[in-house]
Amino acid sequence: MRRSQPAPVGRERPADALDLAMQVVNASPVVFFRWSASPGRPVTFISENVVQWGYQASDLVAGNPAFGDLIHPDDQPRIAAEIARQEVSAATGYDLEYRLLTAQSKVIWVADRTRVVRDADGRPAFFDGVLTDISERKQQQQELSDALKQQKQLNKRLEEANNQLMQSEKMASIGQLAAGVAHELNNPIGFVHSNLGTLDGYIHDLLAIIDGYDRMLARSGEASLYEDSIRQLKEQHDFAFLKDDIFNLLAESKDGLGRVRKIVLDLKNFSRVGEQEWQEADLHEGIDSTLNIVWNELKYKAKVIKEYGDIPHLFCLISQLNQVFMNLLVNAGHAIETQGTITIRTFRQDADTVCIEISDTGKGIAPEHMTRIFEPFFTTKPVGKGTGLGLSLSYGIVQRHGGRLEVDSVLGRGATFRVLLPINPAQKAAIQNPEISS
Repeated sequence: MRRSQPAPVGRERPADALDLAMQVVNASPVVFFRWSASPGRPVTFISENVVQWGYQASDLVAGNPAFGDLIHPDDQPRIAAEIARQEVSAATGYDLEYRLLTAQSKVIWVADRTRVVRDADGRPAFFDGVLTDISERKQQQQELSDALKQQKQLNKRLEEANNQLMQSEKMASIGQLAAGVAHELNNPIGFVHSNLGTLDGYIHDLLAIIDGYDRMLARSGEASLYEDSIRQLKEQHDFAFLKDDIFNLLAESKDGLGRVRKIVLDLKNFSRVGEQEWQEADLHEGIDSTLNIVWNELKYKAKVIKEYGDIPHLFCLISQLNQVFMNLLVNAGHAIETQGTITIRTFRQDADTVCIEISDTGKGIAPEHMTRIFEPFFTTKPVGKGTGLGLSLSYGIVQRHGGRLEVDSVLGRGATFRVLLPINPAQKAAIQNPEISS
């Protein structure tokens, strides 16, 4: 009888090697599996270390629960579609990331690296794969993604704030320029107006002297030797016409000068340089002064209708609200391509709110643009026609006053912008935006 020889040093029996391999597998965090490509796709093998997720290998091999039920419901359609694609293609495997549900219903992320084992005819027979828990990496990726998203949002807010600051500074510079021009114009306007008044008096005196000569010439028996020459000279220079027209010219000059003075006053009212404190203001006066400033943009193609209601003075920063009115009026003018109407309507919405509506009969706003019109830099105007900041800045100003800026539009029939403002917003606005009142 021959005695069995011990295995040579460095060699192990197949059974021992398999046991050792399984010990290594079960000690690792990676779960190995094989499931059959037959109907129902039963699991034929899964490593014992699946217990780390609360499952027993024997239960999963018995189909309790089915391997597919471990996959998160939201990911199941994607995984099923990938497996179906593998079965009909000649692919040798796939790498996927998806969510699994542990026995305690905890959601974990796994990386699935699977090799397709095919039979002699090339059909899938088995799917052999490994599952690696990547939850920690996914969490880090999510945290990084969230941080990046927050950074982008912060950058966007900083960019918007910077652009609004630049626009505000530009408007302040324009306001200072307007106030400076108005101040400089006031002096020459004043002395020209005064001189016209003096000239009017001088002309009356001169004409009175001439009338005296006429009366003397008309006396019987006192005709001058120069009577014929005087009459001829008066006829030559059309004295009768000059006598009437000279006062018409003076009246027109005074009227024109009055209009210039009104424009200067409107410039001062619009700019309100230095008035950064909350105070009571007449919105109708603000709208009128702003309308005069932008009139050159509107007069050739828009008829402006004012429907002013009985509204109280508003506690506000009127120079900022004038910017809102200017933006809305200019936009209304741009929306009218040939000829149209702009209607400015004011009324008291309720006991605490006033409403200013600016409507136009222009081309209107497309439905897909309605949700974006208040975004910074969004504009439907041609290049060079607008910056896309007007409505965004207006929206911010109205919000800082505790109000709302709304819009209604029908494409091809015009738009209505509605500014709703609380009558006494200063206390609320100062609490929410203390920098406004500083």
